[in-house]
Amino acid sequence: MTTELLVLTAAEIEGLLDLDAVFASQVRAFEGLGSGRAELAPKVSVPGREGASLLTYTARSTTEAPGVVKVIGFQPQNPANGLDPVQGVVLVVDPDTGQPVALLDGPALTTPRTAAGSAVAMDLLARADAAVLTIVGTGVQARAHLRALSRVRELERIHLIGRRAEAAEELAAELADELGVPIVPGTDLPAVAGESDVIALCTTSHTPLLDAGNVRPGALVISVGSFAPDRSEVGADLLGRAELLVVDEVATASAQAGCIIDAVAAGVLAESALVPLGSIATGAHPGRASDEDVVFYNSVGIAVQDATIAEEVLDRARAAGVGTTVTL
Repeated sequence: MTTELLVLTAAEIEGLLDLDAVFASQVRAFEGLGSGRAELAPKVSVPGREGASLLTYTARSTTEAPGVVKVIGFQPQNPANGLDPVQGVVLVVDPDTGQPVALLDGPALTTPRTAAGSAVAMDLLARADAAVLTIVGTGVQARAHLRALSRVRELERIHLIGRRAEAAEELAAELADELGVPIVPGTDLPAVAGESDVIALCTTSHTPLLDAGNVRPGALVISVGSFAPDRSEVGADLLGRAELLVVDEVATASAQAGCIIDAVAAGVLAESALVPLGSIATGAHPGRASDEDVVFYNSVGIAVQDATIAEEVLDRARAAGVGTTVTL
């Protein structure tokens, strides 16, 4: 018996998606987790040379939904060669037959779903009057987060902080007109952290970039780069200061997020204090208790996020007749 597999390239996926659809897919992901409908296997990370990792993610958005398996190669040296550090594919499996039905470009799904997941967190956790956003990083995720987070609140200003002033200036100039918000490039995070209502760290740093003392009362701090045990964009001091600590999924964050692992090991944080974003999305947890609370959100990235965005892409591709079908 032959199997027909729909193959979708990065360009095809990007043409099928828009920011509203991606955001809605991530709302479904976290509501599915919070309600218990979604099925999620532990994330697997296998280390490689020079900080590289081989990662696998497996989930269904519901027991009746297609199964999704993502295989990602994270290669931190790739940007020096003009390549995205995240490479890989997403395989979609029919829920009734178990046959593979689609193969999708991995980064084209991972990049927008990660940023949209942060946007969901910002929508649920940031102060209603949040007006100043700071993005740390100038790479693929920084660009995606600029687009995704700028839509969540009526922003007055965005600070874009990079290691190299030139990179921050180039990205700010590229997106300023598109976003319609002033983007101020720079390299000094402490200088702007104290005026920021939301700080999103989008790097792959092994060491903390933000001190707790630089964060203003009421701020939301988002970390998407603390996705492996050896990566920690924030230190235990910030986690110790935060009144609310939210993660995409508790078991995954406890095993994979460097900043969470370090804070638990230092005795600053107990795993029982971690709140899954899904419980806030469904209303099971009230979320922020006060406008003065510092809230921290860590995103490792979980397979349910891949499942819901893959379902969205497949529905749109089939309706539009997009993609190439191959027979196995």
